[in-house]
Amino acid sequence: MVDLTDGLCELSCTEDAPARIQFAALLADQLGRPVDLRGVRQREDVAALVRAALNVAGGEHVLVGVVRILEGIPAGDELDRLISPAPAAVPDTPWGPPGPLSRDDENSARAVLAKGELPASRLRDDLVTELNGLDLPLGLAPDQLFAHVLEWNTQPDGLPPAVLLMDRAARLAATPAHRAALAGWADDWAARAGLTAELEHRRTARARLASDPDIPRCLIVAVEPARDGSGEIVVRPWLNTVPGHWNPQPGEPSTTTLEDLGTAVEQALGQGARLWSLPHEPGPGGRLRSLPCIEFVLPYDLLNHDVAGLTYRIGDGRALPIGLKHGVHLRSLERMRSDDTLVREQWRERWRTLREHGVTVHGWSEPDGGRLDAWQATLAGENRHTAVVLDAPDDHLALEALKAAIAEGIGLAVWDRRGVFDEERREVVTAVFAAVPMPVQIPLAIHRLRRNAELHTHGPSRFLGRHIGFFWDDPTRLVDIDPGDLAGEEAPA
Repeated sequence: MVDLTDGLCELSCTEDAPARIQFAALLADQLGRPVDLRGVRQREDVAALVRAALNVAGGEHVLVGVVRILEGIPAGDELDRLISPAPAAVPDTPWGPPGPLSRDDENSARAVLAKGELPASRLRDDLVTELNGLDLPLGLAPDQLFAHVLEWNTQPDGLPPAVLLMDRAARLAATPAHRAALAGWADDWAARAGLTAELEHRRTARARLASDPDIPRCLIVAVEPARDGSGEIVVRPWLNTVPGHWNPQPGEPSTTTLEDLGTAVEQALGQGARLWSLPHEPGPGGRLRSLPCIEFVLPYDLLNHDVAGLTYRIGDGRALPIGLKHGVHLRSLERMRSDDTLVREQWRERWRTLREHGVTVHGWSEPDGGRLDAWQATLAGENRHTAVVLDAPDDHLALEALKAAIAEGIGLAVWDRRGVFDEERREVVTAVFAAVPMPVQIPLAIHRLRRNAELHTHGPSRFLGRHIGFFWDDPTRLVDIDPGDLAGEEAPA
């Protein structure tokens, strides 16, 4: 173990904490079990990597395979000699069982990949889409990603993931010559394998799949109390790792209490930590994709809980509120799992109106408590209303107003979590809505308001930013929450 630790400490892929976290994520993916690092000291982290590998049968060879991906074949071979020194190793023998590509195919593919620059994270995201949401490591260079999928089994249509990577790369290459070389390699391989028709079918289906630049990388956290008198809640995370496409993948659920929700969210953030550090490459047309966000899917009685104020710690620094660095949105658990056709249609229609015509506010405040029926009737009769600004829904009447707004399809709501939303602070929200050219930029504007509240010490925006409740519930971004999902016994403590 000491020799392995010494050898790994000499590699550039373990020099800094982000690189070691990436190494751990890839190793965990290959081992099929979590690998936890503190991310503080190199040798401590490397020892944890080695220990995790050696605790699994054959894990030392998996460790070598990860080094080959991240550092290159020579470095992997050198580490392999520390594990099983052999006096007469056979040169040029590929590591592991043979994959669907020959050694000549592999070498020629690597040579074509190296002919030009490729956007690494977009290539990874496109390949995830091509493989129907199958998860891939984040942060790998194109040649490292190729090495990662090289030995994977072929898809049902006979095309190997490595060939699909080459074909996807052809669409992203910066120069016509590089695009032609990549596409030509894929065409040649498919012709020799008798799979030209399958490759063309993939290309046709791909052209029909539209990308929406407003769909972000996202951590979704669904929360529901057990409601059995125990005080427990079940927390279930999802990760949407491909911007432009909504295909969230479920994480590990956990059972905790509302007081310890922050710990559960911190663990979920750890699962998605690599999402936040990736470069934000332009989407189609050169437009920057939406920034990563955290969405809390909450029942009515938890919508006023201060989830944006939950804290998490990086390394040995002080714990900071998640709203300082990440956009935090609230969503309705009841509406998310509703199968009422009218509820779903009103939700979609109101959202279309918001995107096409902008924000029109239907306000609710304490004096409206005596005429809640009339307030909802106005909302129901005026489809132009796309947002509500109201008092905090911890009060019975304010909560009923929010429920009515959700029933009528409203997807955008803002309130002051402390209670009555006074006029001065409502004007701040009005100014925020007026300042954004497109409604899809409202989440970023609210995030800036929260961030400024932590950085500045004066003015009404500071106080509102620290206590604002922001409900942003997009009907096009659903997660599959069955009533039994969050209250079942399968969630580990």
